[in-house]
Amino acid sequence: MSELLDLENSINREMVDVWHHLHQNPELSMQEYKTADFIEKALREKTGVDRIKRVGETGLWVELKGADPERGDIIILRGDMDALPITEQNALPYCSRSPGVMHACGHDVHTSALLGAVRVLEKYRERIHGSIWFFFQPGEESLKGALTFLNDPEIDIAKVKAVAGIHVAGDLESGKVRLKEGPVLASADPLKFLIKGQGGHAAYPHGCRDPLVAAANLIIQLQTLVSRETSPLDAIVLSLCHIQGGSKDNVIPNEISIEGTLRALKKETRTYIQEAIRRICQGIEISLRVSINFEFEGNSLPLYNDGELIKIAEKAAQKALGADSVVFAENPGMAGEDFAFFADKIPGAFIFIGARTKDGPPASGHNPEFYTDEGAVRTGILTLASFALEYFGVDF
Repeated sequence: MSELLDLENSINREMVDVWHHLHQNPELSMQEYKTADFIEKALREKTGVDRIKRVGETGLWVELKGADPERGDIIILRGDMDALPITEQNALPYCSRSPGVMHACGHDVHTSALLGAVRVLEKYRERIHGSIWFFFQPGEESLKGALTFLNDPEIDIAKVKAVAGIHVAGDLESGKVRLKEGPVLASADPLKFLIKGQGGHAAYPHGCRDPLVAAANLIIQLQTLVSRETSPLDAIVLSLCHIQGGSKDNVIPNEISIEGTLRALKKETRTYIQEAIRRICQGIEISLRVSINFEFEGNSLPLYNDGELIKIAEKAAQKALGADSVVFAENPGMAGEDFAFFADKIPGAFIFIGARTKDGPPASGHNPEFYTDEGAVRTGILTLASFALEYFGVDF
């Protein structure tokens, strides 16, 4: 067994216990107070890292300086911490104890694995010619957490040469990792429309300005942006998922609200669609005599992986997990991930780790029956630690 595997094995049970604790005590985005306290306590009691600093209220910036840190590179390893507003429906001994809140996306595994990576990499500090920053990040689901780190005046992101993160994959067997160069995940922007007209008696529609008819036009026309204004080879999703308005069968309402999501793999496509939506809204306002308030928060980016870093991740995973541990994705996904904010500033490697139990069912994320195989903690620790060691050319 290699030195790295020995080190991981020595803390594995402890990190699995950390995972169980986090799973039992989930917290929503930007509210991870107890999680941050728990991780900070573990870091102060079990490690000798050079810096532990709160970022915002619930983030943690941890610095491990290696040999000659002033002349060597700085890299970031990132793990997110937040849970989702879902009631767990699993009969697990470590099931969520927080009503209506659940780790249904595996962020408890990411946090546990990052803590394990700190413990392991500390043993190599004299062989690492540079520094490693560990970002225990809140608020990924709200797409706000990464920005708390990027906006912290003490964190000079321009000094960083690479960033790596992991995410569990419920369709991938535990013990394996999945990699992809280039586009990996999409931007994920919420869309909100408030259509205001003039309501009245349904028997006399000519005296009204019907927001329902305008809403129907808007829904149909927005779908043509995908089918008629973008290339079929340019992946984009525009889904309208919530419409609300009206109170009775014979009353034309004053207003209708619509909510949805826009997903794109290219920045320029995202920008084009945003402007095209405004054009369509303006046309409907003129033709149907209504007003449309369109809100586009614009707080996400597509996620791209750096090719050279993915090669490093491949070599590292094969050494740490076995030659057959790596698979490559053919296509990107349309989910969003705020790791994209880091990868937009510096070269990034976002790595998927297997969460499905061997011969077990797929683990669908954002689902009350989501589960993670225990082996994912080990895979996460080894993936993060081996990436850093391979980057710095340290034998493991």
